[in-house]
Amino acid sequence: MNSLIGDPLKVGVIGAGRWGKKHIDEYSKMKDVELLWVSDLSEENLKSCQEQYKVKNVTNDYNEVLSSDVEAVSICTSNETHFDVCKEVILAGKNVLVEKPLTLQSKKAYELVDIAKQSNRILAVGHIFRYNNAINKVKKLIESKFFGDLFYLRLQWTIQWMPQIYPDKKLDIIVDMMPHLYDIMNYLTGLWPEKITCFGKDFVKKDLEDTAFIICEFSNNIMAHSEISWTLPEKVREVDLIGSKACAKIQAVSQKVTLFEGSNEGRKLDIKENNTLHDELRYFVDAVKNNSIVSNDGEIGAKTVELVEATRKSLEQRKTIVL
Repeated sequence: MNSLIGDPLKVGVIGAGRWGKKHIDEYSKMKDVELLWVSDLSEENLKSCQEQYKVKNVTNDYNEVLSSDVEAVSICTSNETHFDVCKEVILAGKNVLVEKPLTLQSKKAYELVDIAKQSNRILAVGHIFRYNNAINKVKKLIESKFFGDLFYLRLQWTIQWMPQIYPDKKLDIIVDMMPHLYDIMNYLTGLWPEKITCFGKDFVKKDLEDTAFIICEFSNNIMAHSEISWTLPEKVREVDLIGSKACAKIQAVSQKVTLFEGSNEGRKLDIKENNTLHDELRYFVDAVKNNSIVSNDGEIGAKTVELVEATRKSLEQRKTIVL
């Protein structure tokens, strides 16, 4: 089924909504990719894909994608459909990149990991910040011991409530945002939390947490504090890293890094901003072509789902969860 060397990789996208269109746009720009199929329930979305991106084949039934000769599929459907769609895609012999969260239950997430291994197919998850140049620069500095011993991380992911994007979704902010933050913690430190304590409130919509504070404890005496909220009017995507020798502030959206050493004023690093989604999809395409690994694999995705479950358990039981 694999493409011959030099042939374009045949790709399909299931889900052509707000985020799916971003995948379609990036794939359409890759010279070594043939965007062969797009599936979506909305006729309007499919018409848009045909007109704007000249997609050859569009369908309301994603089974047509599964029975086609595409080799790789992006899944950008609603969270509750991820498990079923992803399982069918892998069993149909396709490599897959599914947007985060991998699933809504860790048991099902690990099941997908096993299915992908047994099928010898790549399972990647949309943990896009692993491809952010600012975060990657700080990761390299951590590895070089520039910061000395790591003390703690402070992460702030806040934005104004967006009802136009989530009008009817029962999507709380923990499920929506914490997969990214847990992934960033792991990517920078190489560790997963051993204890999680969460406090949250449903200020805007009853029984739908829109603000939460999560404290994580790691081995090596490292801590992390995350503030996530849909109630602040300014979009913030920041990571502060504090070490024994130096500190850093990462502004993930603008991809800026400021270093602080001692009592000196901050020193801004010269970082070339990159298109993180393009790079994530580029690595996925190359991994399929070369039968190589991706850093944002299914096991990473499954672990973040497990931690999201622990976070919600902490919130509901009002206690620290030990992993």
